[in-house]
Amino acid sequence: MKLGLLLIGFILTMTIFVAATGANGQTQGSIGQNNTSEVTPRDAYNRLLNTSVEMAYLDTMISLSQWDQDILMPENATEYRAGAQSYMADLKNKKWIDPEFGKLLSIANNGSNWSTIEAANLRIWNRNYGKRIKLPPDFAARESEMISKALAAWEKAREKDNYSIFQPHLKALVELNREKARYWGYKEHPYDALLDDFMPGMTAAKCDKLFETIKPQTIGLIVKIKNSRINGSDINGSGINDSNKTALKNIYGNAAYPEDKQEALLKNITSALGFDYGAGIMVKAKRNPSTYGIGAHDVRTSLRYDENNPEIALLDIIHECGHGIAGQRIPDEYYGMPIGTEPGMDMAEAEARIFENNLGRSRAFWQYWLPQMKKEFKPNMDNVSVDDMHRYINRLNIVPIRIDADEVSYIIHIIIRYEMERDLFEGKISVDDLPKIWNQKYREYLGLNITDDKDGILQDVHWACGSFGYFPAYALASMNAAQLEAAMRRDFTDLDQRLASGDSSIPAAWMQEHVYRYGAIYDTPELMKNATGNETEAYDFLNYLNSKYKQIYHLK
Repeated sequence: MKLGLLLIGFILTMTIFVAATGANGQTQGSIGQNNTSEVTPRDAYNRLLNTSVEMAYLDTMISLSQWDQDILMPENATEYRAGAQSYMADLKNKKWIDPEFGKLLSIANNGSNWSTIEAANLRIWNRNYGKRIKLPPDFAARESEMISKALAAWEKAREKDNYSIFQPHLKALVELNREKARYWGYKEHPYDALLDDFMPGMTAAKCDKLFETIKPQTIGLIVKIKNSRINGSDINGSGINDSNKTALKNIYGNAAYPEDKQEALLKNITSALGFDYGAGIMVKAKRNPSTYGIGAHDVRTSLRYDENNPEIALLDIIHECGHGIAGQRIPDEYYGMPIGTEPGMDMAEAEARIFENNLGRSRAFWQYWLPQMKKEFKPNMDNVSVDDMHRYINRLNIVPIRIDADEVSYIIHIIIRYEMERDLFEGKISVDDLPKIWNQKYREYLGLNITDDKDGILQDVHWACGSFGYFPAYALASMNAAQLEAAMRRDFTDLDQRLASGDSSIPAAWMQEHVYRYGAIYDTPELMKNATGNETEAYDFLNYLNSKYKQIYHLK
């Protein structure tokens, strides 16, 4: 996820692409050093831009500290690190709420003839400043320190498989976010204020409308797949052996897939997709996969390895590669500007999911890459065909862990979290109720019996980050990814032939033309309309799922 300018906190299965440099890489000191008398709108804009660069430098140090906490930091350093991150967060917040910043913004708002980029920067400055000044001066520091401590408690709770260890920290974060929503204000639902922070303009009502469309159809598709003649290996661990069903072949078998060989293959794949290792690195994750944009030309991805199942690292890194490519291709001139990022998490996650699912799970993709994989791990996969690979990597995998789920049931994982967050902030349920409600929804929607906290309520780090309102972005991103892919295929009707021949350059090039180069100039709805002809809709996503799985599972 990507917190960036929206939230100070730990980042995971997520990305932060922050602006780190500005025009000529220069700053001209604090905005408070000059008064605003006789300042023109143009002067005011330039001084705001200088301050924006300074805040971007702070973001770089904060995200570097968070990356270190995620990957390398010793456990006993948590308390001190929390204080250090809180200090940097407070420095940044003071720049935002400096009265001089507000005066300069007011002057700049009276200007005219702004370029598209300048007008977008002003729009985002106004949005972010308006939110900041509504919060108490100490709020950012309190939030940052609370998050650091909650993360430590979350890790301990997972280790002990005991929700009660994390529960008081979660309760405090929920109250803090309720406080935040009250300060920011909302028209219909307190959850709207939090959704808008990650996806400007998004509301619970809009989410409800989209999710009410895809939820029944997705659950219906799962039922059809379960009842099909071709079935995943022991779906749900039922142990059912139906002689009328054909189990999908486990293409990896019981062989070993050394980590160093996985790493070599994955670097080849991600380089072909467009990830620049001169401006990024790939490391082993301490817990979950993530991508951090430390600053200009510095993107750091992490992934999980399993030497008995190379698919874990494969899908991890193709997803994170999608985040990384987007971060690396933001125009250099945008660094230090508020537009130097994605417009919202619903687009940031779409940039990752289009690579992971729409392309990385396609048959054409594996027509080229399966021979490379077989060569790397010979003789482990000698008898695996392209059809075997395509079926297996798209198998229905209904499991308790969200990030290990197939792309069909994954959406239901997200809808469960959305419904819980929505009801939590509406006051319908409490933090004490969450494990019970979690287990009930998993049993009702996916037929799963959740037996522990670690693989249930404690599996995600997002709540420990205080990132309420983020989860819906994953589902909306899947819809955006399918919509973007459909538009891409309209422009490149030979995309499958290109992928099958080893030419993986088209997706990143198309995204560069229609998405990356705009940064956050447009909010997601407008960007989607410009790129595809429509704002986010369910049609292309449902069509994508139904078409793919009808073919794989021979559905009627």
